[in-house]
Amino acid sequence: MTIIAATLAFSKAEIIKRASQVEITKGKKGSVITKDGGKVISVYNPTEQYEIVQFSDAVKQLLGVVGKIFKPEFYNINIKTGFQELKLKGASHVINGDVFHEMIWLTNSSNGSRRLSVRYGLMRQICSNGACITLKGSSFQIKHLVSNNVNEELKKFMSGLPKLEVMEQVKILKTIGNKTIKVKDLITNLNPEKKMEITPAFIDLVKKFSSSKTDAIGTKQDALITGLNVPIKEMTKETLDTPINAYSIFNCYTELFRSADASMIEAQTNKILEVIG
Repeated sequence: MTIIAATLAFSKAEIIKRASQVEITKGKKGSVITKDGGKVISVYNPTEQYEIVQFSDAVKQLLGVVGKIFKPEFYNINIKTGFQELKLKGASHVINGDVFHEMIWLTNSSNGSRRLSVRYGLMRQICSNGACITLKGSSFQIKHLVSNNVNEELKKFMSGLPKLEVMEQVKILKTIGNKTIKVKDLITNLNPEKKMEITPAFIDLVKKFSSSKTDAIGTKQDALITGLNVPIKEMTKETLDTPINAYSIFNCYTELFRSADASMIEAQTNKILEVIG
């Protein structure tokens, strides 16, 4: 899945019209059938009792409260074989030279590939990087199981959504724009056991440092890239003590997950903020 930018002018009627073309029903032996415009696009056979959530119902619930949360300006609906997404994009904020938008992101699934989820906060919009900075108490995700009372839990969440206030998140991002972190500390903080041992996450980040079109480490530090592409025992003290801009780390790390779903983007964004915090 690729991240789809919300570029269509907001229209409640058009959103409901498109969402209503998706129909999810139960078939023989508990199978879950998804149709788009009357055409079957997915047949899923769950191993557990599966609770259906109609995409159109979830969309209508969100649109029913969105005016109390923020003012949407653009939208996008993404319908795939077994999942559906709605993005609503609002006001923009320029942070460290990048544009972030206030955004609400609804994801529904009908093939077990994703949990029902709603997230809102700030979304970075540059190239295909979709860093998602969510607000405390503004995330919802639940498996489509009958035992979870999914539809009722969604209603409860929607009815309690607070107004979107993003200034705290803006402040956090502006703060890391002036911070640096030494290579040795980055290695340690990316290691779940907090050891100075290289992890796959660090290796992937180094690769992104050298390939990112927007946040690659500049020519002054080209030698550093070479120095990072070696086992830790071969790194020099100079390399290990080299400071890297925290915002560049943040951007390059979140770029690694630009094709992930909403929950992964949120989790990894929060992880790297903790690492560089």
